[in-house]
Amino acid sequence: MRYLCKSILLAVHTILLVCSAEPSDDKYALLHVSAHDAQSLHLIKQLQLNDYKYDLDFWKSPSSISDKADIMVKRGKPERMLRQILSFANVTISMSVPDVEKLIMRNEGTTSKSLMGSFSKWLHDDPILDSEPDLDLTKVGTLKKAKYPFGDYASYADMVKYMRTIEFYYPRIAKIVRIGATHEGKPIEGLKIGARSSHKKRAVWVDGNIHAREWASSHTALYFINQLVSGYGEDPQITKYVDTLDFYIVPCLNPDGYEYTRSSPIPSVRLWRKNRSPEVCRPSLWGGEKCCQGVDLNRNFRFHWAERGSSYEPCSNIYHGEEVFSEPETKAIRNFLATPDMKDRLDAFVTLHSYAQLWIYPYSHEEQNYPEDIGELRKTARKAINRLSRVYGTNYRMGTGADTLSPAAGGSDDWAKSALAVKYVYLIELRPQMELSNGFILHKKELIPTAVETFEGFREVVDAVLVLNNPTSSASAASGASNSRKTISDSQMRKQRMRLLASQAARSTQTSRATTTTTKMTTTSEAETTSAATSSKPSRHFDRFTADPNSSTRARPTPPMAPPIMSSSTEFSTTTEEEAREIISTSSISSRATTRFGFYTATKPSAFLDPECRDMRYSCGFWLKNNKQVCEEQQSFMRAQCAYTCKFCTSFIKRH
Repeated sequence: MRYLCKSILLAVHTILLVCSAEPSDDKYALLHVSAHDAQSLHLIKQLQLNDYKYDLDFWKSPSSISDKADIMVKRGKPERMLRQILSFANVTISMSVPDVEKLIMRNEGTTSKSLMGSFSKWLHDDPILDSEPDLDLTKVGTLKKAKYPFGDYASYADMVKYMRTIEFYYPRIAKIVRIGATHEGKPIEGLKIGARSSHKKRAVWVDGNIHAREWASSHTALYFINQLVSGYGEDPQITKYVDTLDFYIVPCLNPDGYEYTRSSPIPSVRLWRKNRSPEVCRPSLWGGEKCCQGVDLNRNFRFHWAERGSSYEPCSNIYHGEEVFSEPETKAIRNFLATPDMKDRLDAFVTLHSYAQLWIYPYSHEEQNYPEDIGELRKTARKAINRLSRVYGTNYRMGTGADTLSPAAGGSDDWAKSALAVKYVYLIELRPQMELSNGFILHKKELIPTAVETFEGFREVVDAVLVLNNPTSSASAASGASNSRKTISDSQMRKQRMRLLASQAARSTQTSRATTTTTKMTTTSEAETTSAATSSKPSRHFDRFTADPNSSTRARPTPPMAPPIMSSSTEFSTTTEEEAREIISTSSISSRATTRFGFYTATKPSAFLDPECRDMRYSCGFWLKNNKQVCEEQQSFMRAQCAYTCKFCTSFIKRH
C-alpha cells in the first residue's frame, strides 16, 4: 500500500507541475474529501504532509475513515486533476465552497478604516448577502469609555487600544502585560484581570489567535475580558472569580500573521496560518531553491517537538521551525510563564482556536495518550460543553486532538500540561462545526453568539479551579472533586467490567480443558515450548501500540481476554509473598506457582496501599504479554499508567 500511495503522490506531483505551467483561474475552492478505506486515508494524510508540493491548504485533516477533510485548492486544472487522482484512490469528493474569496467578502467584507494596505476597502459586490456588523449587543457587558466592535472584526491596534483603555479606567482590577514582541516588532500584549491581594493568587491563562487565520479566537478572548471586567461588582460569581483568581488573557499571540491575513481577501493571504518569520530557502527537487516564510507556532513548543503532525519543510503549513522555541512568539509565552511571579501559579490553561466545535484536552501528539488525571479533565470538559450547549443548543464534542482530529506534536496545550503541570488544560475549537462549509470564515452574525456560549463553558473551568483551591467552600463540591480524582468515564468502566467477566469465563474454560486433557509432555519440554513461543514474538516498544495505520479503524488494541501468566520470579515482580496471596485472593484466582497480572478494572482493591491505584490504559496487559520486560524498560511510564499490571502500587511505592 505504501508503494501504491507513493506512486499516486508522484502522479499528482507531476500533473500539478504540468498544470502550473498552464493558465488557471485565480479562484480557490474548498472541497470536502472523505476516505473509505485505510489506503485512501493514508493517501490523504500523505497529501497533508506534502501540502507545500501540491499547493494545497488543509483546513481540517481527517481523523478516521469516513471522517471528512477540508482542502482548499486552486480552481481549474489543478482541481480537476486532483479530483481525478483522489477518485481513483476511492476518495469521495464534494464541493463545499466554489469560490472562497466570495465567501470571505460576504462574511467579512467591510469598509472599516482600520484595514491596512492597498486592500483597505474590500468591495461590496452583493448588497443583500454582504455581511454587516451585528448591532445586537444585549449580551455584551457595558464598560465606561472602553469600546470594542464586538459585532465586527477589528485590527490588532484596536485590540490593544481597547485593553489599554480598560487599564486606564479600571486600574483596581486590570493591568496591561506585555509578554514579548514579534518578528516584525509588534508588542504581544494582554490583560491581567484580578483584584489586588496581599498574597499571591492562583492564576488562569487564556490566549487566542496563535494561528493567524482564526479570527474568531481573538474576538472570543476579548469578550472574556469584557465580561470579567464589566461583571465585577455586578455579577456575584464573576466578582468572586476576580477577587479569588488572576486572569491573564492574551487575545492575539500572532499579531504579524493576523495583520497579514487582514491585508487582502485573496484566499492565499486571508487563510495564512503561520507567523511571519523570515524566509528559509531549501534546495528544490527540480533544481534551484525554494524560499518560504512562516512557522506554525502551535508546533514549536517543547512537547514531542518535530514528531507526528508537523513538517521539516518551511513551505508547509505545519512547519515546526528550525528548533524548539525558535520563534519570538513562543519564547515570549515560555519566558513569561517561567518568571518568578508566574511560576507554579497556573491552575488552568485555555487556548482558543477555530474551527470544529471541539473541547480538547491533552495529549494530542499520539492517539490514546492521556495524562494521569484524565478523569477530572473529562468530567470538567463534559460539564463545560453541557453548559455551553444550554445557551444556543450548540453541540461540542470532547477528546484529545489526536483522537478527534489528527495527531499534532509540539502544541502549547500539551506543553502546558507536561512542562508546567497545569491542572486544567483545554484547547477549544470554536464554531462552526466541521460539517458546515464556512470553516474559518465565520459570519459576523455568529461572532457574539460564539463568544457568549464559549464564555459559559469557560466559567465551568473557572468553577473547577475554585473548588480545587478551596475544597471546603462546599462540602458537596469537595466530595465530588475528591471522588472524581483519577477516575474514568462510566462507559469505560462498563467496558472493563465486561472484559473482566469475559476474562474470568476464559480462565474457567481453560481450566476445564486442562483437567480433561492428558499431558504427556515433560516440564522441560513445556518450558522449551513456552520459550520458543515467546522468542518467536517480536518485542515491541510500548509507546508504539497505537492503531495500525494500515487498519481500517483507529480502535485501540484489544487486551488479552485472560490476564497473562507471568513467573513470580521476574525482577519487576517485587511484591512479597503475603501481598501476592492477598492480590490473588482479591482477584478470585486460585493460588498456583505463577502469579497472574490482571489489567485495569474499575475497582480499587483493598490490597493496594495506594487507594487511588489503577491502570490508565486498556492496553497494559497487552504490552506485558508482548514484552515481559516492559516494566523494567519503561519503569516511569508503567508506574504512572499501568501500576496495577506491574504491581507498582504495592512494594514498588515503598521503595520509591
